[in-house]
Amino acid sequence: MLNKTNSRILFFTLFVLLILFPTSIMAQTKTDSTELNKYVQVYQQTFNTRDAAALSRYFTEDADVVVGNLLEAKGRQAVEKWWNSYFAKQEPGRRGTFTVNSLRKITDDVALINLLSVTGGKDTLGAELRTRKARGTWILHHLNDEWFITSICMMPVESDSIVLEASIETAESLQPHIRAFVDMFEDAFNSHNPSKVSALFRNDADIIVRNLPLIQGKQGIQNMWRAYFSKPRNYRALFIIDEIRSITNDVVQLNLTVTGAIPGTENKLQPLRQTSANWILVHEADGWRIAALRVLPGKEDRIIRR
Repeated sequence: MLNKTNSRILFFTLFVLLILFPTSIMAQTKTDSTELNKYVQVYQQTFNTRDAAALSRYFTEDADVVVGNLLEAKGRQAVEKWWNSYFAKQEPGRRGTFTVNSLRKITDDVALINLLSVTGGKDTLGAELRTRKARGTWILHHLNDEWFITSICMMPVESDSIVLEASIETAESLQPHIRAFVDMFEDAFNSHNPSKVSALFRNDADIIVRNLPLIQGKQGIQNMWRAYFSKPRNYRALFIIDEIRSITNDVVQLNLTVTGAIPGTENKLQPLRQTSANWILVHEADGWRIAALRVLPGKEDRIIRR
């Protein structure tokens, strides 16, 4: 039987475990959220200086930037060159704001941020510049007690229009080896089975397809695939890996090209749809799972800004 002193010790221990420990976890989560939101605001301040060299220092040495259907920039030097080119084409008075829509930790040292980018301002005569919007997904890596951007994927917003185009030419250079997980996804996709495809996603995964709304969570993703496969899909999709980037031992980014022949008429060539995709994979106890999937407009598609 416990004496009075031991009872007090036990009570105090349970109090710490049941009350203080969850509170500390929530406090840590709040700290992470505050820290990452502040990071975005500091990035915004640097962005508005139009200093490409200063902006590139926010990125990892092997960072990857993909914007719409433009050519991607790979590596910090390429990112700096990309920003230099970007600012050179923009009106001197154009400035940007970055609003965080959601953020979450994928692992202890990798975070995913979904945000809205809006640029505008005034020209040299004081007239309002046309507002431009884009949805961004940032992957941040915590290195040496600092956060760095290791991947940016910028998508059209829902009010934009996408004119899907196709080509009858094939790209011989897009013939890399397809890794086991992508092969599994391809087989599941071409079986038109929403449950099989959805099983390859994490419970907290999210998807953005071109200018369509963000879908988050396993149930929403399964509903999306169920609706997608409810319509006839008389072609076989091929998922070709263009690049595999290891962010950490447990987090990998894939840049892919997804192809599928669009049904044509008799005696006519079938145009080939080529779409770019960006996946973030996380290695879990039972294998790789998709944490985020982005389908970008194809290089031949037209983005109509609203």
